[in-house]
Amino acid sequence: MIKIGDYEKIMSDRNLFNQVVYTPLSDALRLLDERQKDPVLMAKVEELLKGDIPEILKNKVKYAVQFRQIATPNYEGQHFIKIAKENNLSPIFFEYLDDKFTSNNDFKHSLGQIHVQNNLNKNGVYPVEKITIVDFAGHDGNRLKDVVTVWKEPLVDFHRRLFTVHGYNDKDLNFYDASIWLKNNGERATDYYINFFLLFSCFGIIFENFLLDGSEGDFTKEVVLSAIEKVVNLIGIKPLIVPVEPIDLENDMHWISYHPKIKTLIP
Repeated sequence: MIKIGDYEKIMSDRNLFNQVVYTPLSDALRLLDERQKDPVLMAKVEELLKGDIPEILKNKVKYAVQFRQIATPNYEGQHFIKIAKENNLSPIFFEYLDDKFTSNNDFKHSLGQIHVQNNLNKNGVYPVEKITIVDFAGHDGNRLKDVVTVWKEPLVDFHRRLFTVHGYNDKDLNFYDASIWLKNNGERATDYYINFFLLFSCFGIIFENFLLDGSEGDFTKEVVLSAIEKVVNLIGIKPLIVPVEPIDLENDMHWISYHPKIKTLIP
């Protein structure tokens, strides 16, 4: 087990960061199986969480989880589903529909201004078309579940409909609004991420890329590394976190873009 200590050092060393935060998928699959067969560990985690395990995770199913404020089938979402299915994991999208809408967050902004990656042109470029579907000024600070598109459809419903365009249905996917669970486990990310990572020590595998630069880098250092360290101190093992995108391409805007077919649902 790698000892977590100097966050600055970890953030400045990509290889060290990967070792501290991530688990290779093949190892994560093996460890999930081993941990779920360990009654002492399972009982200890449940005790630390005071029995507050989301009902969906209590099933005897191996889960892959992606945590997004609103689930959406951008290229990242589709890639997550593909990885899960190829490894016999049941995909769950944890959502935070009570979170505030803001244009200052790249992902939330991409929910309201859709980036459509069109087909390769004669110059060898995939041109991106940006389609604004939300009145940003009018909804800034509103709960995500209260935000509506410019044609008055709830934003959550619009993104859910996008899954149907790609042929997904309710039998393929699971959606869980974690808003109440998150509030019960701390109002701030610095609080609830500890219990969130405790969940994914043995109740599933979380698929996420934690970035090292900008405001996302600050979040990774101040929230993610701290929460991982606390989990390791509590139970002696780290949460099962697997990158969903290749590390060397994780900053590519491709991942928050959409296939042109989704334009059929935009009036």
